[in-house]
Formats: sequence, C-alpha cells, structure tokens
Amino acid sequence: MRFLLVLFLFTISCIQSNQEYLNIDQSVNYVGMNQCASCHTDQYASFMLTGMGRSLKPALKEYSSSILENILYDSILKLHYYPHWKNDSLFIQEYALENNDTTHSLKHSIDYIIGSGHHTNSHLISNNGYLYQAPFTYYTQDSILDFPPGFENDKNSRFSRKMGLECIACHNAYPEFVLGSENKYTFMPDGIDCERCHGPGQLHIENIKNNNLIDTSHYIDYSIVNPANLSIELQNDLCARCHLQGNAVLKDKKSFFDFKPGMYLKEVMDVYLPRYEGKKDSFIMASHVDRMKLSNCYIESEGALSCITCHNPHVSVKETSTQFFQQKCLECHGKHICSENPDKTHALNNNCIECHMKNSKTLDIPHVTITDHKISINSHTDTITNSDSRFLGLSCINNDEPTYQSLAQAYLQQYERFEPYEFYLDSAYTYLSNINLNTKRGLYIYIYYLFLKNDYETIIDYINTLGIDFVLNNYFNEKDYNNQDAWSCYRVGESFFQNKLFIEAEKMYQQAVRLAPYNLEFRNKYGVCLFRQNKFDFAIDEFQFILNEDNGFISAYTNLGYLSLKMGNKNQALQYYNYALSLDPNHIKTLINKTELLLLDNQKKDAFICVNKLLSINPNNEEAKTFLDILNEI
Repeated sequence: MRFLLVLFLFTISCIQSNQEYLNIDQSVNYVGMNQCASCHTDQYASFMLTGMGRSLKPALKEYSSSILENILYDSILKLHYYPHWKNDSLFIQEYALENNDTTHSLKHSIDYIIGSGHHTNSHLISNNGYLYQAPFTYYTQDSILDFPPGFENDKNSRFSRKMGLECIACHNAYPEFVLGSENKYTFMPDGIDCERCHGPGQLHIENIKNNNLIDTSHYIDYSIVNPANLSIELQNDLCARCHLQGNAVLKDKKSFFDFKPGMYLKEVMDVYLPRYEGKKDSFIMASHVDRMKLSNCYIESEGALSCITCHNPHVSVKETSTQFFQQKCLECHGKHICSENPDKTHALNNNCIECHMKNSKTLDIPHVTITDHKISINSHTDTITNSDSRFLGLSCINNDEPTYQSLAQAYLQQYERFEPYEFYLDSAYTYLSNINLNTKRGLYIYIYYLFLKNDYETIIDYINTLGIDFVLNNYFNEKDYNNQDAWSCYRVGESFFQNKLFIEAEKMYQQAVRLAPYNLEFRNKYGVCLFRQNKFDFAIDEFQFILNEDNGFISAYTNLGYLSLKMGNKNQALQYYNYALSLDPNHIKTLINKTELLLLDNQKKDAFICVNKLLSINPNNEEAKTFLDILNEI
C-alpha cells in the first residue's frame, strides 16, 4: 500500500511538472526566431545550418542544392519538364512536342524550395497564396532529377497537388493559414524555427524585458520549454510530431497548429502505420521514432532512450562526427566485447552505426537512403523489399488506447489517401458498429464511410430522416482548420447531386462554401449545381470568384465556357475552352465540351483533332468514340 501511495504521488508530481510550462497556454503567442537570435546567437547560427533550419526557403540559388541539367519526360501524358534558372529566379516549363513542333507550353515561376538538400530539394508554387507542389524534385544523394514522390506511376498531378497545413506544419515554422481553405496562406516563414521545439516565446521575452530572470543552472524556466528538462516520453513526442509521419487522425476540435512542446502528441492526434507480416524492416522515411521504439536498445532501457540522447538539434548531423555517435553507443555498451568477425569490424572502422543502424532505402521516397533508427543486429544491406505480405492492421504508434472513432477514421483515411484496398473499408465498418452516430464526430465518420463506398442513397435516407435543416443547424455548422463540417456538407451535397436532387444538393453545397469559402473545389461543385437549376448568373459569380482567387483553376474556365455556350455565346465559350486547354492540354472534360461546340459549328477538322486527342489519352473513351461515329457519318 505504501508503494502504491508513493507511486501515485510520483505520478501526480510528473503530471504537475509537465503542466507547469506556462507557454503551452493558448494565450501565449509566437514571436519569431529573430527574437531568439538576439540573445542565443551561437545556437541560432548553428541551427540555421541544420536540415530543420534549411527545411523551407525562398527559391534562390543560395538555398538550392539542385543541379538542373536534364529535362524530365512523362511518357504517359507526353509532357516534358524543363526546370531552369534565369538569373536568380527559378522556373519550370512544361511543354509538348508533336513532330518536333511545340504544341503546348506553360511556364511557372518557383516560389519556394522545400527540403534542406540533405536528401532532396522539392519545389513549390504560390498562386495568390494557394500553394502547390511543382512536378520536379532533385534527389541530392544520387544526384538525380526526377518527379516528386507520388507523381510516378501515372499519378503526375502536374501543378495541382495542394500543399496543405499537414505538410507545411512539419516542413516549416507555423505559417499564417487562411481559415476555410485547404492550401491558402498569407505568410510563409523561412524554415523550421526555434519555437517549434521550445514553444511560443512571448512570455519568455516579456519576462526578460521585465527583468524577471531565472538562474537556469539551478532552476527550470517555465516560461519557455527546454526539451532537455522534459520527461523522456515528452521529448520523444516532441520529435515524433514531425519524425513520426503516417496516417494522422486529429482529435476533436484539434488542428495541426495545436501541438506544442511539453504536450503529449496523443492530446492532439493519433498517428497510424500499417503493419505487415514479413515486413518488419520496411519503413517510410519519417518514421524515426517508431523505428527507435522497436529497438532492443529502447526496450531494454525501459523507456529511458530519447532522440536527444544521441542528437543535438542545434547542430547539423552532417557536421557531427562519427566519433560523436560512436561514443553515444559506448556510454551504454562500453564494456561490451563485440563478437563480430574482426575483419568485418576493421573494414567498417569499428563503427557501431555501420553494423547496427543500417543505411536503407525507404518505401515512400525514391533515390534516398537514410539511417534506419531501429538499432539491431543487421545484415549490411541498403535495400528494402516491398513484396506482397499479409496485412496485420493499422497500428497507432503514439497511443496504446485509441478510440473506436479514431480507429474507424484511420482506416477510412488509409483507403482514401494511401491505398484504396477494400479491406480498409471493411475494417472501418467493424469499428463503426461501436460508434454513436448521433454525435457530430460519429455522423462525420459514418457519412465519410458511406461516401467512400459510393452509397449515396443511404446517405440521403439518413440525412432525410434527421432532416436537412436539423443537420445543418445542429451538426454541420462550425468552421475549423480541418474543414470537417464543410467536408460532411460537401459529401452529403454530392450524394444528392448524383441522384439529381439539385435543390437539396444546393443547400448542402452552400453550407460547405459558407464554412470553407476558399475551398475552390467546393465552390466549383456549388456553381455546377446552380447551373443545373438554370441559375446562370449565380453560377457565373461562383466561377468568377474561383478565378479571382486562383487563375489556374482549369475547371472554372471549362464551366464558364459551357455556360457561355448555353447562353448562346459560342465565341466566348471557345475562348474559355482554349484557355483551359492552354493550362492543361489533356483536360478531358474541356476536350469533350470543345468537340461538342465544334460539331455544333460544323468545324469538322478541328473536331477531329479534339477527338484524336481524346483517343490518344484514352482509346476506350466512349464519348470520343461517339464523336468519331458522328464525324464519320458526316
């Protein structure tokens, strides 16, 4: 009993200590790393040379590690990509050739380089604050220019891959993000800063200005987090915020802004990774914390090993000597006599890391080799196999007791974002049976599941049972950084739309746009719904709003072209279609619409060109075949 009392008091003491950091409070503001640099000059200068300090920078030559001497070619889209410098400005030119003639050319300026250059430089384009990834990456280890991860295997999204808050919040200091958007920013910092590891600095700065100084050689300064003073678990959670990437499920009313040093990661999100039988040595790039926790070193330390046991975040790993890391091993294993063949240890310079933390490729990033942080006895290899093996389930890495809601949502996200395997939906359905669907989160997950199943009729029946107005007033009525309620409205709206119930769809789309006014996909579907009800002027307003926000939004031009045709203005319609195709020569809907217009105008030759283009993209396109039949009859 006495032992239990001591344990209880110790636990309470730890909890109180973790809660003493005053800058965790939501009222404490970030001040920017220049404020930190004024006092911590040496740490700042050293940190700016680390991978974190160089994680995102303006697209200037001084920040680039890329050697841009090649041209990329997408053999499926038949598009070439020519990244090049002009003075100190970086551009990417997309073009198409036919019989050595240029049939398409589009140039974008690059605004940001993302990635420190330790492994890669990828590139971002900002269009009126809307942030997209450009279709080229330089892989520095192998000195290869190639498409970015996720653009391969017929997945080249060209200039439309949105860079949302989840991505930017780990690759950078916190930006100023536009509420109600997916990828619009009003301010973009230059790289990860001090406050990502130390927390908001306002209170600390104010204390110093007011001469409220703490002797940190004897006391903890609770106005700012020093990670060295955190518990091992909190230290690892701090690093895991970005070095444990996977399938992140946010908690209710939390966003990717909400984690702060000194918090448990599970207070904000659960992070899941798939587990497979026979793939214990396969891993994604940013899984350092997961791999470390699988190590015997971590397990046998009884949780006493943290990332900063071996890493000094203020010093670049590239500037840290092998001997430094070797000494970290010997602090625990100094009396251990290595049993490896002496010839092998001599060949590896008696380097523990070379044997026990192998260099390996990763499952998600090509042309990259990283140090596997699962410390173990390994064969010396740099390959990762990706052969088929039995799926064991999604594992929540940072929370031993995730809720049924979290688990269900994790399987749905895994299906939608990573791998569209039906068994993910089956697993989600299993957890759904344990969820209260009368809660906002429960209804969100249920609609999400039905939407992915394309079960629009069940969504309609369920919403009609509750009542559309009741749902809009009591369930789907809050703005947040994740646009959760807006997404639910959109999915319900799409269900009504697919069943040609346009009045009901309009209500749901309208609410989605109210909650997320800068999600341009929502506005686009809302505009189409208005058009289907002959509300032409209102539809035009929506499409024009989209183009005022992002003048590269192709579908808005296509829809304006179709509206113009319906309103009898063929010339304006053709102008819209041609401009849309100047942005994307393979845009199928625009090619179909343009073909219809040309047939109406008896421009058979130009119609043949569009039909041939459609068939070159997809020989089985039924609408193109129908057009071809019509042209042959003519």
